[in-house]
Amino acid sequence: MVRRARKPRVTGSVDRYLHAILLLADRGQPVDTGDLARKVGVSDAAASRMLRTLAGKGLVRVEPYQGAELTTEGLHRALRVVRRHRLLESYLHEVMGFDLREAHERATLMQPTIDEVFEDKLDAMLGRPRFDPHGQPIPSKDATWPKIADSALVELPAGTAGRVSRVTSDDADAITWLEAQGIAPGAAIVLEGVAPFDGPVAVRLGAKVLHLGRRLAAAVHVAEDEGARAEAVAAPARRPARRRHG
Repeated sequence: MVRRARKPRVTGSVDRYLHAILLLADRGQPVDTGDLARKVGVSDAAASRMLRTLAGKGLVRVEPYQGAELTTEGLHRALRVVRRHRLLESYLHEVMGFDLREAHERATLMQPTIDEVFEDKLDAMLGRPRFDPHGQPIPSKDATWPKIADSALVELPAGTAGRVSRVTSDDADAITWLEAQGIAPGAAIVLEGVAPFDGPVAVRLGAKVLHLGRRLAAAVHVAEDEGARAEAVAAPARRPARRRHG
């Protein structure tokens, strides 16, 4: 007997907020209403109203003057949202050939419309990938959050060599620019130096030295790997080969 797909529930707004809270609370800190509003692209008042709605559903806890955090139920739901979004990004980029910017935008629009059956079939078709095209981990089916041994460029000492593990920015223009410079998962990179007083971060990719603003450098995560030093310094800067899953 063939199972018919159930009509998906339109829960995009709630899921969008849960997704944003999860990303903002990456280090376990409560999420400020203003930061959430900017992340989602709404006013502070709109974000505050939604937080009250989410608290009423038991998905978040809100502490005055401290911020909001996901409940266990909210965390599990947010991880399922992120899982579907990143599977869609993988399909749109790796299979259909959309660039990273458009893959992200289309995945954001599509994610609320897919159900568990679609998710499972998409996961199997892609070969059950562990990472999306940005190098971000894809949460598992049981809604657990994978841990990655990496650090943002701004947290590393000068001279560190490694490979770009992921790019955490949601800024489509920033993602496109970084990819054009060769800063994408798998690229060998050396941190040349960090200027004082919030100055730029200098990185080397092959023959090219780039100076990144602090906000941009904070979105580039690197897994330390001394074996990548010779490649990063000697090889001409080039765009990393597109990763394939499976």
